[in-house]
Amino acid sequence: MTSKNHITNPKFLEKVDNFLKNITKEDKVTLIHDTDPDGICSGTIIAKCVERLRGRTIDFRIPLDKANYGLTPNMLSEIKKNKSTIVITCDFSAEGNLPALKEIEKQAKVLVVDHHKLYNDYQTDRVILYKPQFFASIEPSTYCTAKLAYDAAARVCDVSDLDWIAAAGCIADIATDPWMPWIESVFKKYNVPMKENFFDTIIGQCAATISSTEVYDVKLVPQCFEAFYSAKKPEDILNGQFGKYKKIIDVELETHKKLFEEKGEKKEDMIIYEMKSPYRIHSILSTILGLKYPHKTIVIINHISNKIAVSSRRGDKKKPVNELLEQCIKGFPNANAGGHVPAAGAGFEEKDLSEFKKRLWKTLE
Repeated sequence: MTSKNHITNPKFLEKVDNFLKNITKEDKVTLIHDTDPDGICSGTIIAKCVERLRGRTIDFRIPLDKANYGLTPNMLSEIKKNKSTIVITCDFSAEGNLPALKEIEKQAKVLVVDHHKLYNDYQTDRVILYKPQFFASIEPSTYCTAKLAYDAAARVCDVSDLDWIAAAGCIADIATDPWMPWIESVFKKYNVPMKENFFDTIIGQCAATISSTEVYDVKLVPQCFEAFYSAKKPEDILNGQFGKYKKIIDVELETHKKLFEEKGEKKEDMIIYEMKSPYRIHSILSTILGLKYPHKTIVIINHISNKIAVSSRRGDKKKPVNELLEQCIKGFPNANAGGHVPAAGAGFEEKDLSEFKKRLWKTLE
């Protein structure tokens, strides 16, 4: 649960709790979630919460489209076609596309469960943005969506058996510091030895398994979600079918970790590494390197099917990488960027790569 010392607006949390408690068996519930570990973990917890509260599973589930981050026309079509009356989003700034959010609001009540940057302060009697910025003193990047989902669910029903899933989300998002007493209790409960690197633990490996599965083939995400939904303990994930994808991705990561050291372009406190991989490993790679070089701005550029995908990390938070990437893609067609102060991503057309890199280096002047 959330420490009361962190809560600055308990009345706001009552609104979130009432939203969940008022979902009925008759409601048509659509869940939209990110496909990374925090998105899978938070989505699983919310889906379980809804099922336990109303005695019936959610009706529809839509994984986030990484190529078109945020609410999309296809999602709006699905929501309309399914006649959804409740829409819950997990682990992305749904309010970033305010026109789409307002369109959904005409048909359904909306709960946005997220810890990313707040793009529009939009709270109505039909839309709740359940983000740390509205009720907690904790830095949003360290109050990951899985923990947000778990805290909300725990206030309205018994989800004590899902604590390891929330912990996996915290580990994946490097969001353990504010929650250490709770994390330690979860590890003790499941007899998991604590290690300096959380990713070396069984629960951390559950998070890594999601990352590997997602980057191996995003079409496997629905199966990965179902695996977490049915799992009773961390071992169920590690002993399941997804371990083979992790082995493949681990080999690819080792290759590019070495190439980063050899070919990364270094200037002052920035390191840019341009790569090409059939897998979307740039986010995992930047997380690993961000932990190794917390006082450097790490920028990983991946060429994927004539598109550019970027992942950036800055562990000491001295330079907001979300603002850095947003600034460097400004004006690019078909581009997007966003995330947190210490971790962010971007995507744009290959023709704009030269200008993007020029803008990156210029920020050091």
